[in-house]
Amino acid sequence: GGGGGGGGGAAMLDEETMTLVVRSLLDPGDDVVAGYEEAYHIELLQLAALLIKHLRRELVNHRKELIKFAWDRLKRDESASKQWAYVTVCRFIEAYDAPHKIILQVYVALLRAYQPEQRT
Repeated sequence: GGGGGGGGGAAMLDEETMTLVVRSLLDPGDDVVAGYEEAYHIELLQLAALLIKHLRRELVNHRKELIKFAWDRLKRDESASKQWAYVTVCRFIEAYDAPHKIILQVYVALLRAYQPEQRT
């Protein structure tokens, strides 16, 4: 924490490398992502959350790909990666100005996810 923010990260990953990571791992195409095993999804969601946390300025041009990757996992009914998708989406909301509508959708979905089902 503290210090200059993402300044040190820029030296680690230049724009070309950042683009390569995002395109080849997080946005290689829906057909490729559909073939990922659950454990791999979890690892990639953890990676995305860390990248957003530590390199948010450097990733600003890749926001669309980042949120799409996590959001697609949120739409799955029951999967272990869904919990990590929530973490990643929350990191995204924390790092970037997300529309209030998106924030509210995530909040309501989290409330539903942790409530026992009660139908009357």
